Formats: sequence, structure tokens, C-alpha cells
Amino acid sequence: MKLECDVIRDLLPLYAEKLASPASSALVEQHLAECPACRAELEQMEKPVPVQPEPQPDAPLKNIRSSLNRRRLRTMLCSFAVALALAAVCGFGWYGYTAYDRVSFFDARLQAYYQQAENGANGWVLETRAEDVYLKPTHADEHYEVIRYRIPWVHDALDKVLQKDTDLLRSTGWMRTNRSAVVDAADMTVAFNSQDGTWYAVGSEPVAWDEVEWPE
Repeated sequence: MKLECDVIRDLLPLYAEKLASPASSALVEQHLAECPACRAELEQMEKPVPVQPEPQPDAPLKNIRSSLNRRRLRTMLCSFAVALALAAVCGFGWYGYTAYDRVSFFDARLQAYYQQAENGANGWVLETRAEDVYLKPTHADEHYEVIRYRIPWVHDALDKVLQKDTDLLRSTGWMRTNRSAVVDAADMTVAFNSQDGTWYAVGSEPVAWDEVEWPE
């Protein structure tokens, strides 16, 4: 009987998975009808094996959530600060220089686009890390009005929130044109003042055209 049970138990895994041949299955069933021990072993095999979920560490998830929350907060604060800056510029009016066809593009970057209702002009928001901005019309008969602004308390607050220097926001420029055009932006070193016909370098302290070295 012991030898027969050993043989049947070798066949039980195949029988339980319904992989045994008909002859082997018949032999197993005949033995199971007479052997409670082998029946109990088959029942044990057929029981579902519980799957234990792998433990997930809480600390990394908390760190990720905390990092995402900080990023959301920084994004919200940046958006709010930029909105305040735009409101300040629009609220206090336009100021700057009118740049005509002698201004050129260098490594331009277009940051945002908006519609300016006044005079039906299209506008672009330009940003650069440089202290100056350098612009050029797409065609010689087009012109742009370059608007530079700086709101120290906004940028100082951004420096503290982002924990880095926000030169990119400090060097934001605006352009207006009376027709649609694809525009790029970059470092502007000179601009033309249509009121007195003088070329200026645009920076923290604009200087007269005769003091500016025009780039080749």
C-alpha cells in the first residue's frame, strides 16, 4: 500500500492540473476512492494559495507627495507673480522704445502670445536671461514697440520662493505690431526712438546711439 500511495502521489500534481492521461487518471481515481490520506493530499493541492501583497514603504510615497505639493505651490506663486507683473505693466501704461528696421534678431525665443485690443495690435511676451533685449521686424515695413519693465518686489519674492535668481523674469520684453507676424526674440542691444530719431541701447541705463557699437 505504501508503494502504491507513493506512485499515486507522484501523479497527483498532474491529475490536479488535468494533465494526466486517461489511464493514469482512472488509476488515481480508483486509488483515491480507497485511500483517505491521498484524498486529503489532493484536497490540499486544490486549495487556492493566498497571495500576500508586497509591503509598500510609506516614506518614499510621502516624499513624492511632498515634492509634488511644493512644485504645485511654486507654480501657483510664479503664475500669480507673473499675473501681477502683467497687471502692473498694463495698468501703468506702455513705455519703452519703438524699434524699426535697423534692429536684428539673435538667438530668439518666443515665450508667450497674447492679443492686444488697443489699436488692434498683436503682442508677444519675450523673455531672456540677459540684461538687454535685441529685436528685429520680420519685414522692413513693420515695426515693433519694445516695452521693458521691472517690478523689484515681485522678482525679489520669486527669488526667495524659487531659491534661485529669476533673471529670466527680470528681462521680459513686449512687442506690438499692426499686423500678424511670426516673431522671435533675443538679446536687444539697440532700439530706435521715433520721437527724436535717436538710436538707443536698451538696458538699465539707455545711452545715445553714438555711444553704442552696432553689431555686425
